[in-house]
Amino acid sequence: MSSDVGVPRFWRLPYCWRALRTGLAFAVFGVGALLVAFVVIPLIRAVPGGRSDPTIRVQAVIHRGFRWFEWFMSILGLIRVSRIGFERLGRHGPRVVIANHPTLIDVILMGASLPQADCIVKKAAWRNPYLRGVVAAAGYVPNDEGEKLVESCVSRLRRDRTLLIFPEGTRSPRRRLGRIQRGAAHVALRSGVPLLPVVIRCDPPTLMKGQHWYDVPSRTAHLELVALDPIDPARYPPDHLGLPVAARRLSREIEAVLAHGPCHRDGSAAGAPLTSEAAASPWSDGP
Repeated sequence: MSSDVGVPRFWRLPYCWRALRTGLAFAVFGVGALLVAFVVIPLIRAVPGGRSDPTIRVQAVIHRGFRWFEWFMSILGLIRVSRIGFERLGRHGPRVVIANHPTLIDVILMGASLPQADCIVKKAAWRNPYLRGVVAAAGYVPNDEGEKLVESCVSRLRRDRTLLIFPEGTRSPRRRLGRIQRGAAHVALRSGVPLLPVVIRCDPPTLMKGQHWYDVPSRTAHLELVALDPIDPARYPPDHLGLPVAARRLSREIEAVLAHGPCHRDGSAAGAPLTSEAAASPWSDGP
C-alpha cells in the first residue's frame, strides 16, 4: 500500500518538489526582470545605436530572455512546448498576431517566438515593480486608452512592426475562451493588415486565472501553440457594413477561430457554438 494514502496532495513529496521548482522558476524570472530593468536597459540607452529604435533593441533582449526562461522551465521539467505551423506568421511586419490566453506564461511563450513584438498589456504591468521598467522601455502599450490605443497600433503597423494582442484582455476562464474585446478587430479594419491567430492549449491545465502558482499539476504541462491561417479583414468592409457591424462580425470570427479552429466565410463557427459574446467597445469588457 502506498505511503501517500490519506496524505493531502499538498503534503506529498512529488507535489512539494514540483511546487518548489515552480517557485524557483518564478524567483529567477523576477531577478531577471530586475536585472534587465536596472542593468541591461541603462546599458542599451548608454550605448549609441545609430538609427535603430531603442525599443526594438529592448524587445530583442526580452525575446532572448523569454527564450532562455522557456528553456529553463523545460529543464526543470515544468513545461514542454510544441509549436505548429509558425511558418504562417512570416518573419517581418506589418503583422498582427493574436492568441488566446489560458496560462500565465503565454506572453513569455509568444515573446520567445517573435524577435520583435509591440505587446498590448494590462495597465497593471506599469504598477508591478518587477515589470514596469521593462514594459516602459520596450514601448509596450497599456490596454486602457480606447480609440487612442487603436490609432497607436495602426501607427506602429505603418512602420512595419509586429503587434501581439490577446483579444480576451486577460487570462481565459477555466477551460474555455473568455469574452473577446473588439480592439484587435478595429486595428485590423483600420490598417487592412490580416490577423495571424495562434491557438494555445495546455494539458494538464496550469497557471490559470485564479489559480495559485503553487497549485501545480502532477506531471509536466504540455503547451501546444498552433498558428492558423490568416483572418482577412477585407471580408468585412467598413464602408459597406459600417464600422460597428464590421468590427462585431470580425470579432465573432476571431472568437470562433480561437475557440474552435477555422470558420466559414460568413464568420460563423465551423463546429460547436461560440463560447461567449464579443464585447461591444474596443479594449473594454463592457457589452
